[in-house]
Amino acid sequence: MIKIWEYEKEKRRLENLKKARMFIRKCKKHEVLIDYIAGHVWYNWGEYPAEKCPMPNEYDEKNFKLYREKGMGLVKIHEEWNDALEIFGGDKFTPNNLEGFKKMISLAHENGLKIIPYISSGYYDMRSKNFNPNWVSYYKGKALCLNEGYFNYALCSPRSPDWRAFLLNNIEKLFEEYEIDGLYDDVGYDPLAFLDPPEAQQGHIDAFEESATHHGAFEDLIQEIYTIVKRYNGIFTLHAWEFCNPEISSAPFFKCWDYLYVGEGIKDMNQMRKTVKNLPPFVFYIPDWRVVPVEDQNKLYVLTIPYLQFPVLYHGRPILGKMYEGDKLKYKKGSLAVAHPDVIRQHYSKHPEDFPVYSPWDSVPGNPKTIENYFHYFEFYKNMTKPATHVFIDIEDGTLISGRKWPGLVLTAYVNDNFSLVIANYLNEKDTLILSQPWQNVETGEINNIWELNPFEMKILEEKNGDGR
Repeated sequence: MIKIWEYEKEKRRLENLKKARMFIRKCKKHEVLIDYIAGHVWYNWGEYPAEKCPMPNEYDEKNFKLYREKGMGLVKIHEEWNDALEIFGGDKFTPNNLEGFKKMISLAHENGLKIIPYISSGYYDMRSKNFNPNWVSYYKGKALCLNEGYFNYALCSPRSPDWRAFLLNNIEKLFEEYEIDGLYDDVGYDPLAFLDPPEAQQGHIDAFEESATHHGAFEDLIQEIYTIVKRYNGIFTLHAWEFCNPEISSAPFFKCWDYLYVGEGIKDMNQMRKTVKNLPPFVFYIPDWRVVPVEDQNKLYVLTIPYLQFPVLYHGRPILGKMYEGDKLKYKKGSLAVAHPDVIRQHYSKHPEDFPVYSPWDSVPGNPKTIENYFHYFEFYKNMTKPATHVFIDIEDGTLISGRKWPGLVLTAYVNDNFSLVIANYLNEKDTLILSQPWQNVETGEINNIWELNPFEMKILEEKNGDGR
């Protein structure tokens, strides 16, 4: 269907951009949105390794229809889609339910959604029939691995040409065999590895500068994956915990993703905001509700929207805490890096009426406010991030305000046929903001030019145009 371009909307858009040029003289960043996807779902499909993923049914169809109706665009399926632990005869790059995987992809496409599965550019099970010990990264002579829950995952080195060839060939096969729309890469990389020289007997090659600020081999491997994804016109989403850890954070020298997911294991979300606010676009939060205080439910959108960032929605099939009962694996308790099925199962055996858990990083029990808040703010964010929107992030100098701009105040303008102003207060005390002209609060409809902001509070305002919009 041909899109209809309206004179009045184009007129308003140009008038708003003219005002932005007049009102905003300097900002930290200026982005123009082209094919930005505002709504991302982390969809829980199953409870591997306890069982194979189920066939999609009416429940999944209802969820995908909801996402379409809400205007969301991307579904990410985590590692449960494959057979990483090789208990059903497959491996990390093959579905444990082949027909179900194909149907899940078709279901997404029928609802106008992109769908991307989990891979890892670093994690690989050391018990696998395919595993090569020469792939492993070392730090102070010790092999780096994730050994908790059901995992015994090596961190495979980006300096290993053999690991690269194995990984990249399997990624090529994924795109050739399935109609996926891209990849979600859980990088499995430890920046400390660069401190050790490469192991010569392993065939590793030290081709790049490696330091606290340059992760040369890692970035180059990610770029190689990125070129494959783009050759298939796909979306590449990167999850790199390192970039939001204040103690070791360093942005990549090259931008090698479409969307960056941050948040695992980070308790202090305001500290994370300070760390990731200046990362290259586009950043999405995956808040770790296992460790983040519940009161930060109300802070999440204050911490993201002013920086052209947004959370991912945890949804899908409830996690019931099913445990693997075979003899191929042993479960190591006490892990925070994986879904804690023992904890989930024990809780819901006593409180079956509690709200469901939808993600390995969800709280136990789940919190209904998470989904309620998400869709409340997503409606605003979706409308503010339409294609061709200009986003002026963290305005430093302009005539939008009449009073002073205090430290800890952030103003960001989203400008298209509507002119939306997001204001957030990151001080620990409230203050009063005076705007140069009346603005309308899009939630209450109140028109005013004086706004009082409490600590960690955000308001989304819209310019009151002459036509009543």
